[in-house]
Amino acid sequence: MTVQELVQRFPEIPRDLHAEPLLAQFAETLGDFLRVAQNPSNCAAQYEASHHYYLKLIGPLKLYMYGLSSREKVLQQLQELLNRHHTDPTGFAATLVPAGTSA
Repeated sequence: MTVQELVQRFPEIPRDLHAEPLLAQFAETLGDFLRVAQNPSNCAAQYEASHHYYLKLIGPLKLYMYGLSSREKVLQQLQELLNRHHTDPTGFAATLVPAGTSA
């Protein structure tokens, strides 16, 4: 996934991050998860895997959009996600969803 595809899919990503090289790396590396990530509805009783992907991967960016996090903190969180994926891609995928979550 390119950064352009990412920001088109998730317009909640703040504009000041669009040209950030780390966001491009995030999109490229985690594109498979981001392609299926979906923002859960406010009234959802149970979350599917796609909802957990959104909450874990896009959630920090959304908090920054609302001013509830700093630019530095969100970039650090993205870097941590990338580091965890790089260290153990299979294990990383397992950390995105709680056990027993439907696909």
